[in-house]
Amino acid sequence: MFAVLLSIKPEAQFQKPEIVSQLVETFIALPQNIEAKIRSQGTIRPEKEIMLTSEVSGKIIWISKDLSDGANFGEGDVLLKLEKRDYELALISTESNLFQARAALEKEEAEADLANKEWQRVGKGKASSLTLRKPQLAQAKAVLATAEASHEQAKRNLDRTILTAPFKGRVRNKMVDLGTNLFPGNPIAEVYATDLLEIRLPIADKDIPFLGIPMDGTMLPEGNRPRVRLFANYGGQDIEIYGNIIRSESEIDPKTRMISLVAAVPIDENSKIANSLKVGMFMNAEISGLNFSDIVVVPRYTIKDETIWVVQDKRLRKRSVEVLRYEDEYALVKDGLNTMDKILTTRLSSYIDGMSVRTD
Repeated sequence: MFAVLLSIKPEAQFQKPEIVSQLVETFIALPQNIEAKIRSQGTIRPEKEIMLTSEVSGKIIWISKDLSDGANFGEGDVLLKLEKRDYELALISTESNLFQARAALEKEEAEADLANKEWQRVGKGKASSLTLRKPQLAQAKAVLATAEASHEQAKRNLDRTILTAPFKGRVRNKMVDLGTNLFPGNPIAEVYATDLLEIRLPIADKDIPFLGIPMDGTMLPEGNRPRVRLFANYGGQDIEIYGNIIRSESEIDPKTRMISLVAAVPIDENSKIANSLKVGMFMNAEISGLNFSDIVVVPRYTIKDETIWVVQDKRLRKRSVEVLRYEDEYALVKDGLNTMDKILTTRLSSYIDGMSVRTD
């Protein structure tokens, strides 16, 4: 019976297993014009910063409320006043000397003119300079010039008893107070301008070719100043403002081995964002570099060892590419890809040239 059952059993048919291609995702390569972006960061600093010092001696008799640590002032604002009576008396004295010198010169000019006419009437030959009173006239002119200089100096000293702001700015550190006796050269306050701020932006040497500007420290002309976007979050507020690169520093930092660019940020007093910038604030920067054409932007992770994978006729193909530069999570491919190439974006466990894949 068992033998009969074996003889009538159905024969198993061999079925070839169906191979299912890996499902992958791709995106289309579309060359485009790209502007290189160089990333950096730095700290806001004043474009102009000076130490106010006294030019004359005297006691401080009045100080403006704007001459305080952190206070703002406008160009031409009076910041402090010194006792000026001594300088007023000195001016009166020089005015007296000036009037006397002018009178003496007028008298000497009249006598010289009279001497010249008298010689022409009775004299013979060539008159000596002493006869024509030329030395006396020259001396009178010299005395007048000295008197005028002394008078001007006295006026300038009197004006210097009132200290005015040289520009619109802010006080960093005040060093004097009411009643302080000042002498020429005594520091009064550290101040800086607020109408134009600067930021120092270090960049790596690999980014220099993409800027297209000289790196010798010279001031860039108006039409060749790369734009820079500055952004940060401070106190819960997003701050974004634009400026321009005005020059580079011509020395390499010995610690970081990087060279720095200097960006200028003009401040509009009517702009809320601009006025929220503070000296010492840390900012991120994005510098606009040179323009390049026919560039394909791909995710950075899709490139390894200067190669990239594309899907062609439902199969993986390995391509060698030339990368112009890397910017954050992207790579800018200059050569090696064709328009409408399907670039593989799916991460696979293994990559085999010619491997069958599907995209839908």
